[in-house]
Amino acid sequence: MTRLLLLAAFGLIVYARPAWADGPRFQFHKGETLTYHLVQTTQITETVPDEKTDKPVVAECTTKMDLVRKWKVTEVDAKGVATFEMSIASMRWERKAGTDEDVFDSSRPDDLNKSEMARHIGPVLAVLRIDPLGNVVDVKESKAGPAARFAEDLPFKLILPVATPKSGDSWHRDYAIQLDPPHGTGEKYAAEQTYTCREPKSGLLTVGLTTRVKDLPAVAADQIPLLPIMPEGTVYFHVETGRYYAARLKTQAELKNHQGEGSSYKFASTYVEDLVSEK
Repeated sequence: MTRLLLLAAFGLIVYARPAWADGPRFQFHKGETLTYHLVQTTQITETVPDEKTDKPVVAECTTKMDLVRKWKVTEVDAKGVATFEMSIASMRWERKAGTDEDVFDSSRPDDLNKSEMARHIGPVLAVLRIDPLGNVVDVKESKAGPAARFAEDLPFKLILPVATPKSGDSWHRDYAIQLDPPHGTGEKYAAEQTYTCREPKSGLLTVGLTTRVKDLPAVAADQIPLLPIMPEGTVYFHVETGRYYAARLKTQAELKNHQGEGSSYKFASTYVEDLVSEK
């Protein structure tokens, strides 16, 4: 009887193990579409001394992008590597700089007929393959920018660890940032993202994220194109369904004397993304 009780207790322990006990994994299914809503707000404040008066001149530019993005799974191979088609279902883009203001809203027929941005709404913009850890295995097509950007900004924001993470565990990914025109001429910079496991809550694996460029340019002005791709914050992964669930990221930096003594460049960005549909 005692042995049976022990076996029964052991069985309960095995059954109650966390779903990520053998390592969390993305789970992709052919034919499904994952839909995410994201809002990104960016503010740039640049201060440059006036050449004649030597007094500081401040210029501000704020951009807000609100869009719904879809990832359709067209194939899943024997190793769980999925082929995705990415498209944008809707988008509202706002830009304010001084007294100037530009707005594109895909819900307005006039904008769809006249704006260059309209061509990005609806059609497949990228085709890529992603493995169960979140690695981008291959970019087969990219119509909305260089393929390298998918290594800089992962579609599902994190790489999962091979082994089961415990609270406080950290793991890393090394990758290269490539600055293509208009931001550069193909220069590459070694970068590293660090992921730190936090206490799981409500079936969500909560992961802290930091980004570091290992070889930042010595000249402050040359660092400006790198700032938007150096996020930090929290990524949420739903273990049972194997879904990237949400992200709360930000980037904040200030470069001093980027255009001579007394100048400064401030960059602040917030990124909020949530899974809104899976079918």
